[in-house]
Amino acid sequence: MKTAYICSPYSGDTKRNKQYARELTAHAIQLGYAPITPHLYITECLDDNDPKQRELGLNAGLALLSVCDIIIVGKRYGISDGMEREIFKARRAGLEEICLS
Repeated sequence: MKTAYICSPYSGDTKRNKQYARELTAHAIQLGYAPITPHLYITECLDDNDPKQRELGLNAGLALLSVCDIIIVGKRYGISDGMEREIFKARRAGLEEICLS
């Protein structure tokens, strides 16, 4: 089974954004991927409002991205700064990209 990195916004309306990330994760499973959705669990361990902890979380997510086969980008609520970093890294690595709204 190939792995899919789920890329969607977290900050802002976190309740809405976490629900959207769960929907994208479920969709990835239905497509046959093993999804990796770091912002659903890393934010439970680190404080996204603390710049140092946010950076640690983003770096952990980028490390996970490096072992994925594909990136699924959820654009429904726009592209955040963190998402831009993930998309840039995925494109540099030549990952297949699926964009959803």
